[in-house]
Amino acid sequence: MEEYSVEALSALSDEALVAVMREQPQADSVLILRYRQLVLRIASDYAASAADAEDYVQEGLIGLLTAVSAYDPDRAASFRTFAAVCIRNRIRNAVRAAHPSDRPVGLSLDDPDIGAESLLADDEESPEQLYLTKERVTELYRELTDVLSRQEREVICLAAGGFSYREIAGRLHISEKSVDNAVQRGRRKLRAVRSRGEES
Repeated sequence: MEEYSVEALSALSDEALVAVMREQPQADSVLILRYRQLVLRIASDYAASAADAEDYVQEGLIGLLTAVSAYDPDRAASFRTFAAVCIRNRIRNAVRAAHPSDRPVGLSLDDPDIGAESLLADDEESPEQLYLTKERVTELYRELTDVLSRQEREVICLAAGGFSYREIAGRLHISEKSVDNAVQRGRRKLRAVRSRGEES
C-alpha cells in the first residue's frame, strides 16, 4: 500500500484514519494530535493535582489506543463517541484504583456525560496553553510508542479494553503464550518509563 503523507492523513475522517492505522506509520500520531484536547480535558476532570493529571493523561492515551484496536465501524457509534467512552472509562478505572473508596461508575455509550457540546467541543485556551498541551501529550505518546513494539501496544490496548488472552490471540492471530509474553514485556517497559519520569 502506498504511504500517505501527514497532510493526506490529516484530511481523513476519524473512521478512515482508524481503518488505515496498520498500514500507515504516521496515522496514530495524527489521531493523537486530533484527540489531545479531549484526553487532557477528561484527565483534568478527575485530577486533584498536577501529578494525577499527568498519570490520567497517560491512561487516557492508552484508552484512545484501546479505542483504535477495538473499534467496530459496523456499530452505530461514531469513532469519536466510542473513543470518548474508552478514554473516560480508562481514566475512571485509574481513579478507582488510586482511590478505591470513591467507586466511580463505568461509562456506557448512553452516558449523559458524553454531551457533544461539553465533552467534545474545544475550550478557549491561550496559544501558550495549547502549545504546552500539544507538547506534553505528544511527549507522553512518544514515550509509549518508543518503548512498546506495535504488537505489545496492540496486545496491551486490547487487554486494557477487557479482551481475554484467548480473544486477543484470535484477533491478532498469535498464540495465547505470545499474548502473555507481550503483556509482561509491555508492563515492564511502561513501569521503567514511569520510574524515569519520577526520577527526573
